[in-house]
Amino acid sequence: MELVYTAPNKALALLKALLRALSNFFSDLVASIAKAQQLRADYWIVHNMSDKDLKDLGITRGEIKERVYNTK
Repeated sequence: MELVYTAPNKALALLKALLRALSNFFSDLVASIAKAQQLRADYWIVHNMSDKDLKDLGITRGEIKERVYNTK
């Protein structure tokens, strides 16, 4: 019968799982920050449009935040 020491293999597997989880967390975090920044930029652009441009889009100044952030 051969004895096999598996603790380092388990530790390596746990380390890989931890690194994968951290990678996913930071990827999601960066994507979330990028999305929030894009929404702020979109809001700024629409907010600084003329009333004529807003009318062409079919929205009023009071609807800008709702339309950009999709809040109800």
